[in-house]
Amino acid sequence: MKPKHIIIIFLVIALLSMPFITFGIDYFLACHNKPPIFAILAKRYKDGGTSIYKGFGYEIIDYNQIDGRQDVVFSSKYITKDEQLGN
Repeated sequence: MKPKHIIIIFLVIALLSMPFITFGIDYFLACHNKPPIFAILAKRYKDGGTSIYKGFGYEIIDYNQIDGRQDVVFSSKYITKDEQLGN
C-alpha cells in the first residue's frame, strides 16, 4: 500500500471511533459525579446551577440544587435504564 492510502485509512478509522471515545469519557465522568467535557451546554437553571448537556446520542444532567440534588445523571438511547450508572 502507498503511504497516502495508509493515511486515509487511519483518518477514517479515527473519525469513526471519535463518537465512541467521547461517549465513553463523558459516561466515565458522569459515573464519578463530574460534568462532561465533550457534551455541549444546552440549558442552565437558576436553582443553584443545574445544567443540561447534550452530546451525540446522549444527555447529561448535572444537578446542583441549593437544597436538593447534587449529582450527575447520564441518559442515552443506547443504554437502557437498568444499566445506567449502576442502578
